[in-house]
Amino acid sequence: MNKPNRNKSAKYQTVEQVMSDINLCRGTVVKIAKDAGAYIHIGRAVRIDVRKFFYYVENEYKE
Repeated sequence: MNKPNRNKSAKYQTVEQVMSDINLCRGTVVKIAKDAGAYIHIGRAVRIDVRKFFYYVENEYKE
């Protein structure tokens, strides 16, 4: 089975893609995504709405 090409500018990204972008562990990324309302199930796949996720991070975690 061929792996799909991952688009770094996609609106919805996998948890692993977001983990590599923000350098946080899986549990933290999932918790923040759920708090932000950016956690999406598409069948068995999980995706994160990147715009909502980073908007939430920038507004909630800035000093």
